[in-house]
Amino acid sequence: MVDPEHQLRIHRDENIATAFSIIREKRSRFLPVINDDGSYVGVFSAPTLLKLILPRAVTIDMVRDNSRLHLSHLQFMRLTRADFHAQLDHLKNEKVSDHLSNPDNIPVAAPDTPVMEGIFMIYKFKRHLMLVDPDNQQFVGSVSPNSLLANVLG
Repeated sequence: MVDPEHQLRIHRDENIATAFSIIREKRSRFLPVINDDGSYVGVFSAPTLLKLILPRAVTIDMVRDNSRLHLSHLQFMRLTRADFHAQLDHLKNEKVSDHLSNPDNIPVAAPDTPVMEGIFMIYKFKRHLMLVDPDNQQFVGSVSPNSLLANVLG
């Protein structure tokens, strides 16, 4: 498990620019999103951030699994550093809670979940396992595949 004192997280009302800063500085792939009381809301991820940088016209059809956009369709588009920062500035008024990862794609378990079940969930979802106390919905931490291999199985 990622040590709770070192676990990155972000408040639901923080903006996308703040999330970007944390993800960039800490080289994080995701940020657990919490309420004022520390209860778990969901996950904001680096891929979601990338999706927000893309033009909306590019991502409209991506909700369908069978949709395949050819990269040649994007050749006319360029993204300069100034363009990126302008898009990020536009997103500073948007809350991370409005752009959470699909909860069906995020494994969540109680801290006392059996190890084998945790291994299965990480394997199935190919993501960190979010640990949430079922009694009060408090975010406890996360378990990464590497921490599982090193600390539990190693």
